[in-house]
Amino acid sequence: MSAAHPASPRRPHRAPALRGAAGVPPAERIFAACAPGLERALARELGELGLSARPVPGGAEAEGPDAAALACLGSRVADAVKLRVWEGALADLASARRRLAARHAGQRLEGRRAGDRALLSVDAAGAPLFKRGWRSRVGAAPLRESLAAGLLRSLGYDGSVPFLDPMCGSGTLPIEAALVAARRAPGLGRAFAFERWPGYGAARGELVRASLARVARVPSFPVLASDRNGGAVRLTRKNAEAAGVSSFLTVERRDAAAVEPPAGPGVCLVNPPYGLRLEENVEESWRALGALLERLGGWTVGVLAGAPALARLLPGSPVDSAHVRNGGLRCAFLTYRP
Repeated sequence: MSAAHPASPRRPHRAPALRGAAGVPPAERIFAACAPGLERALARELGELGLSARPVPGGAEAEGPDAAALACLGSRVADAVKLRVWEGALADLASARRRLAARHAGQRLEGRRAGDRALLSVDAAGAPLFKRGWRSRVGAAPLRESLAAGLLRSLGYDGSVPFLDPMCGSGTLPIEAALVAARRAPGLGRAFAFERWPGYGAARGELVRASLARVARVPSFPVLASDRNGGAVRLTRKNAEAAGVSSFLTVERRDAAAVEPPAGPGVCLVNPPYGLRLEENVEESWRALGALLERLGGWTVGVLAGAPALARLLPGSPVDSAHVRNGGLRCAFLTYRP
């Protein structure tokens, strides 16, 4: 990639402070789970939602008013959210479980032990958070929405520069990018377990929803997607329509080598073929991607490489290489910066 202007720095956006007639609700403690390798990205995201958060193996611990609701409705990176409802001595675990079971009707208490200490949690979401609800069908190599969001954050993408995915498949990466650029919280159209908790009150959840909805906007920079496969293009368009982002997501049928990107700076994130299907001409795809990267002067580029050895076909050397898992497959996430 030729050098030009650096990509714009990420400008954290914080959700508006919640205010209700009853005042600020009591602080809650949660554990939010994520894909391995995204713990720091998740903790930063929860911090931007107004919580005090720190990364831990497998996710992040966070604390603050309405923490469970904020994480379920507003986190793009989390896969699950557990509300801590009790912590104490291991000897008191059984009695605490009986006591809480009588108050958490229909909620399964999850216990965890650490030495002579123990804690109990309940699932605040009730269903995997990465299932946004817009996928009508997935391509041959589906990517979790939460993983896509974590990779976008790691590249610093916040919608303040153009975005490009030249091998879009079913559209997970560009659709998540469009939702980020539009500042549209991922959980606004879903119902969660925490909303059915006794004594929680629907009004508290609605306050969180309203605060997150207020920051939505029309993106100022283009979100571009393309694929050489016509079926992938049609699927991306269908999924974009279901996600409500088709009006500001441009999808074209085009080989990666023929894509004409706008002038940088920008962010390109791509999930090239892994070679898991016999009909794939993997090296041809990676060479086409390499030809495109030669023209991405000033762009920050992320490549999710399920076949890391093929990175030799790309120009330049990555400035960073991290390991993540996509559908159980260990991948290298390569970052190229101008």
